[in-house]
Amino acid sequence: MQNQIFILTTGPIDALGGMERFLQYLAIGFQERGFGVRVFHSQNTGPERWRRPNSNSTLEWFLAGCLHGYYIGKAAKDALHPGVRLVLSNSTVGWYPLGNRVKRVQFFHGTYRGQAEAIRPVIKYRGYLKLKWWDGMVLERCSGKNKIALCVSEPIRCEIRRYFGYDASVMWLPIDLNHFRPLDAQECRRQLGIEASAVGLFVGSSHPMKGFSVVEHIARKFPQLTMLVAIRGPLPDGIRSLPNVRLFQNATYDLLPILYNAADFSMCPSRYDPFPFVVSEALASGTPVICSPFIAKLL
Repeated sequence: MQNQIFILTTGPIDALGGMERFLQYLAIGFQERGFGVRVFHSQNTGPERWRRPNSNSTLEWFLAGCLHGYYIGKAAKDALHPGVRLVLSNSTVGWYPLGNRVKRVQFFHGTYRGQAEAIRPVIKYRGYLKLKWWDGMVLERCSGKNKIALCVSEPIRCEIRRYFGYDASVMWLPIDLNHFRPLDAQECRRQLGIEASAVGLFVGSSHPMKGFSVVEHIARKFPQLTMLVAIRGPLPDGIRSLPNVRLFQNATYDLLPILYNAADFSMCPSRYDPFPFVVSEALASGTPVICSPFIAKLL
């Protein structure tokens, strides 16, 4: 029987996002070393009803978030066999007990309590309390209990020690330097149909922690600047009407190097961002980065 690594995470790892990118790199690394990798997430475990809760029901979303950890953990426990060498979990889905038969690691992509404090001014108080106490101090804290704790940076390591009392080890993030590298800027602009002399870039989402309002402000303040916006998920209404904004919704992995190299600078104004892949990707492409103080602390 082939040795296997189990990964427990909130959603499919082939989706867009920093945590997903990290898990993709990690899975490839395990496979190159001869391990089989099996991923358990909310969309391949548990009843169909809880995989896609009603987006209009706050209660149903809350219950689904609680149940995902149970169904993911139970599916992993049922699938355990002597060849499983490691179970790696992250976020709020690692709390389900699997017994003492296998080594367990919890990877902290930041902390929900830290995120709650950082975005408190831009979210509702009820959401702040849920994020801080239920997601952070209950589910996430329990997910890391009695496990090897890994994290992304020294500041996050300090958060984990302060909030949870766990001593985590820092694991530096990988990046594909064959994919993200300097390219001819004029050729990249030609491919995108850009003729402007000044080009900025934002890659990310409109989640409150990403500081997207700063991107919109810059685009409004400098109409002579062409702002490329590669956004994942919902698009804020305010950005749609700006004539100097080029939108790339759910940009593909292959498009990202072209966007980075077409820009004079890339922006990362996040209030809190545990996995700022966009910073490393931009710098690897030879593009300067304007970032928030929080991101500067991670670098």
